[in-house]
Amino acid sequence: MRSDYRMAVHASALLIPYLTEATSKSIIVTVLIAVAALYIVSEAYRLRGERFPLITEFTLMMSRDDERTNLVAGPVYLAAGVILSLLLFPKSIGYASITIVAVGDPVASYFSQRFGRTHVGRKTLEGFAAGLIVSFAGASLWVHPDLALIGSAAGMLLELLGISDDNLTMPIGAGLAMVIASFL
Repeated sequence: MRSDYRMAVHASALLIPYLTEATSKSIIVTVLIAVAALYIVSEAYRLRGERFPLITEFTLMMSRDDERTNLVAGPVYLAAGVILSLLLFPKSIGYASITIVAVGDPVASYFSQRFGRTHVGRKTLEGFAAGLIVSFAGASLWVHPDLALIGSAAGMLLELLGISDDNLTMPIGAGLAMVIASFL
């Protein structure tokens, strides 16, 4: 159940490129900053033993037991990764980077939990492969398949290596890899 909520948060990032196209980058960045700030305020309330309407309940539903005594920072890192992808990268690469974290991370987690046998630290090669395939397919909607493969491989390698918070490092690493590759 918790993983379903976590997947829903990730999947919601898929809306960002479309909402950006329908409105503007500045509007979406402003909304994301406001939502992240509101979430941080709700977490401050929760950590003091108070409830913030709706947000506290959602946070508790999606968080793991070991996260509940501290700030549940995953959504903030995801928002930061999405915001930075929009601001730092050309539009198509930014959108591809967002797509990679939105689909690659939850798919890798799902496949790792269900089918993972070959461990690399706490992650599995089965999760990595599934995340790579799905993130490549999604990123290919925004960039040439060569760049999509490079970005997906970079993002999923960061996920596989268990880098600190992959909600931030995956889209930034994927975007940087695609930018560098586009110059070669």
